[in-house]
Amino acid sequence: MTATATERRTADGLPHPWPDDRYEVRCDRESPFTGSRDRYHYAKNAVESAKALERAGLARRVVVVRLADETIIYDRVGNVNLPEDAW
Repeated sequence: MTATATERRTADGLPHPWPDDRYEVRCDRESPFTGSRDRYHYAKNAVESAKALERAGLARRVVVVRLADETIIYDRVGNVNLPEDAW
């Protein structure tokens, strides 16, 4: 579980111990549900989450994006599955 922006703030000025999120899992879901976005610090966790959502049939399309440069690292529908060393 990652910290929200509110949880990252501290009153004493110390940096928050949670690392910044670096990957986002974007889901397109069937109507009447909307899409969802979940953020992860580690690419491995993001890709595992995306694959689990697909296996469970909870989304029609799931994409994992590296936030630093908006590179798609996993998209089964788009036939993108970068090797781990490219994450």
